[in-house]
Amino acid sequence: MRTTIDISDALLAELRQRAADTRRPFRAVVEDTLQAGLAGAGSARTSSSPPKLKSYPLGIKAAYRGVSLNQLYDQLEAESTLSVAEE
Repeated sequence: MRTTIDISDALLAELRQRAADTRRPFRAVVEDTLQAGLAGAGSARTSSSPPKLKSYPLGIKAAYRGVSLNQLYDQLEAESTLSVAEE
């Protein structure tokens, strides 16, 4: 089946290099890579517990605690737009 996907230039270059190094068709390298990734993703989902990550304080001001980053971005964008409109 034929399909179109967008991938990064670096990933494309790596896949092409791997195809050249192994002297295999680009299509075969892409298919094998996708199959290996899907096989690995299936085994990762069966993990019994999520990985433990160490957290670090960010030094966020008390007024902004509990606010999502999207809300902060929206507020900054609104203030920027307002300052441009006032000029």
